[in-house]
Amino acid sequence: MATKNFNLSQLTGEKTYTEIVFNQVWGKVEAYRKTHGQQKIFMMAFGDTTQPLPPTVVEAIVDAANRLGDPQTYTGYEDITGNLALRKAICGNYYQKKMSIELEPSEVFISDGAQSASVNIQELFALDNKVAVQNPAYPAFVEATLLAGRPLVSLSCDEENNFVPDLPSEKVDLIYLCFPNNPTGAVATYEQLQAFVDYARSHKAVIVFDAVYSSFITLPNIPRSIYEIEGAKECAIEIGSFSKTANFTGLRIGWCVIPDALTIKNTVPGELNNLWRIRHGIKFWGTANVAQYGAIAALSSNGQEQCQEVINYYLKNARLLRNGLEATGLKCFGATDSPFIWVKAPQGLSSWQFFDKLLESTGIVGVPGCIFGSSGEGFLRLSVLGQHEEIKAALEYLES
Repeated sequence: MATKNFNLSQLTGEKTYTEIVFNQVWGKVEAYRKTHGQQKIFMMAFGDTTQPLPPTVVEAIVDAANRLGDPQTYTGYEDITGNLALRKAICGNYYQKKMSIELEPSEVFISDGAQSASVNIQELFALDNKVAVQNPAYPAFVEATLLAGRPLVSLSCDEENNFVPDLPSEKVDLIYLCFPNNPTGAVATYEQLQAFVDYARSHKAVIVFDAVYSSFITLPNIPRSIYEIEGAKECAIEIGSFSKTANFTGLRIGWCVIPDALTIKNTVPGELNNLWRIRHGIKFWGTANVAQYGAIAALSSNGQEQCQEVINYYLKNARLLRNGLEATGLKCFGATDSPFIWVKAPQGLSSWQFFDKLLESTGIVGVPGCIFGSSGEGFLRLSVLGQHEEIKAALEYLES
């Protein structure tokens, strides 16, 4: 007799981020629209991009599509680990040129976005491995752990520790870290990350480092990659993405780095990399080749310049909105190195109460902080990945 996946069934009934956002958040917005038909709604809840693809990327994608339409230049399956030219570009144009980090293309695996890589990477490890996750955190890290039935440890992030967690007080096996952080916008220093690397090395634990927003860093002396930290290649996997920096949310391309030097109990150098390669061949047959050619273009010199224009556009939104929010007396975090603003609810309001108040008074829609974890209670996350005009219009409502 077939039986259901018990762990998956425990995540039904609006217990996941997607269900809550699209049912509860969106449900409140739709209800508000019915009674406030003339009120403009400013959607700042979703981390979706709004700017067009960089011109260099568009040209590369069109060229790739045309080649697929010609029998003389048609190509089928790519290397399941990713187009070699793309993996070389990630190693050379991103890691080496920007951060002087040396990686081999064989250590890079192309995926259909950062989320699938960060969630599926748990399949490398035993089911009894204990997983530590920042609180608040991007919900997929928690949901992946619950789906697998692994033990979960919460690492509290609050104002007192500047939203950078302390080391685990108990032994854990996997540690999810995300910097610049979603949702808080916080960044970690070299010293703070070195402490986590030292912990991981001494306990034979593995850090899963989400560096999706690293290109948004503007503060000096803040690491953009975990591999800038001494010893990190021995204990860390890094996740990257083109989604926010090149507006690839619709193209779905990300990557993960599994260094050959990474080892855990009962493994030798290169073994985890090879195991992930095997898993890749079983459950994933590669990212769309047209999209990969777009990603190669995004990492070219022209592509990088155009991607920086995209980043600057969103960071300008962030400065405008944070300044406007703070002018009304609200306390804000993030926005300096991240496309998210973490806003503290005034007058002791709960996250949902603040959500309702901001929606009703300004039409601004965010995500209640409590959805990201218990330590997010009393906060609201706003995304600045929208249009300048929308941000400016929202500010007019804030100031009125």
